[in-house]
Amino acid sequence: MNKKTFVFALMPIFLVVTLASFIVQKDDVVATKILGEVSKKYRSYKTIKAGFKVSMKSKQDQGNVTQSGTLYLKGKKFRIDMSGQEIYCDGKTLWTYLADANEVQITKYDPGKNEISPSSIFTIYQKGFIYKYTGEEMVKGKSVQKIELSPRDKAKPYFKVKLSVDKLGRNINDMTVFNKSGLESKYEITNFIPNVAITENTFKFDPKSKPGVVVIDLTK
Repeated sequence: MNKKTFVFALMPIFLVVTLASFIVQKDDVVATKILGEVSKKYRSYKTIKAGFKVSMKSKQDQGNVTQSGTLYLKGKKFRIDMSGQEIYCDGKTLWTYLADANEVQITKYDPGKNEISPSSIFTIYQKGFIYKYTGEEMVKGKSVQKIELSPRDKAKPYFKVKLSVDKLGRNINDMTVFNKSGLESKYEITNFIPNVAITENTFKFDPKSKPGVVVIDLTK
């Protein structure tokens, strides 16, 4: 798996938290109840700071890539910091900074055109999926409940998403995305801090912080 593939796979999507009702099937009662409780909890947070680990593997080239990073969320705004890459979004504009090229690309933010990334792990289940509860198991000493999501839109590049929810804390432990191309991406939350103080500047790229940065503005 090359670096361009990895960077593209991490392009963020932030699905806005809404009060839309879950689409329920008879065999989805348990899953819907769990996700409803998770949604209620996350809507109560003003901000989120979370550490995460991304593990990506491809059936085509049998490559494996693992990286760690930090995610900041505040409403529609987010920031993702990873080794060699930083992504900023103030809800309208998206900045993607690549350290090895000392380059930042600026684009208009359109959630509908982006795919799954760490920034969507807490809200992805809220729209456009059929839910299926698949059981409970012990993971690292705690009980987690497994839910499988199938997108209603079959044109999506992924055909399945698996969520693990902490049964006691009602927090999302991890999310695994199964792409039609054979790429499998697992996003694991390693630490979670709600309602942390986050300034507005956190979500905007400051070129002064990267001397000599090449700016590619694609918004014009």
